[in-house]
Amino acid sequence: MHTKRIFSAFAFTMLTIMLLLVVASRSSEAAAADRQGGVDVSLGAVSPPPTAQGVLPGGKPETEDKTADKPDIDRTSWEFILAGPDNNIGTYAPYVVPIEGTAQYFDERAVGALVEFLNAARSAGYSPYIQTAYRSYSSQNYIYNGRASQIAWPDYPTAEDYAEAALTVAEPGTSDHQTGLGVDITDKYYNSLDASRMDQTFLQWLRENCAEYGFVLRYPAGKEAITGRSEPYHFRYVGVDAAQYMMEHNLCLEQFLSLYK
Repeated sequence: MHTKRIFSAFAFTMLTIMLLLVVASRSSEAAAADRQGGVDVSLGAVSPPPTAQGVLPGGKPETEDKTADKPDIDRTSWEFILAGPDNNIGTYAPYVVPIEGTAQYFDERAVGALVEFLNAARSAGYSPYIQTAYRSYSSQNYIYNGRASQIAWPDYPTAEDYAEAALTVAEPGTSDHQTGLGVDITDKYYNSLDASRMDQTFLQWLRENCAEYGFVLRYPAGKEAITGRSEPYHFRYVGVDAAQYMMEHNLCLEQFLSLYK
């Protein structure tokens, strides 16, 4: 009887030890799983490691930041001055110099890039002609008033006449030509700028190669709701980095500058 009690006590002790070992083992596994990514207590399954917020498995962003590669520019620098219906630059007047071989003027800080652009077009077999480059505030004012007077003739122009004139002639202070960085490049002289009469192959070459020299098409087709017009012959200097980015992402100047507000 005494021996039987000893055996029962021994068996109970061994069973208790085994249960403790099982519990300890399970606790260790749970802790390890929790360190790796957390435990789903309801199912006893280990969930995958948490990912960083906004990042999908594999390290790729959940939503791509389309402005992540934008160039590091100074939005207030001279080459980004914006003239337009919503951006009147008043009587702003840059220092301009003659464009080589023409009677036109351009901002002295960008005229070298323009000459290189023109020479590249000549090397490609074209004959670029500078129809219009820099135009001062006073010159723009004269043209604008003249157009309104033509519409109103023989009466004096009214507010309605000026509004109609603004459809074809920029109000003084809103013309890209006044920045000294805008230029109309055609294949020959035209009394009126009608793109349909111009060499389309030449205009295409200008569009495809302008960014290499720091220029962009200022008023591209499809952006009229933003820029107010479409002019396949009007190019604008913004610098090589900005020009290449704008061309790559199909941005007009207004859209590009909005990325830096």
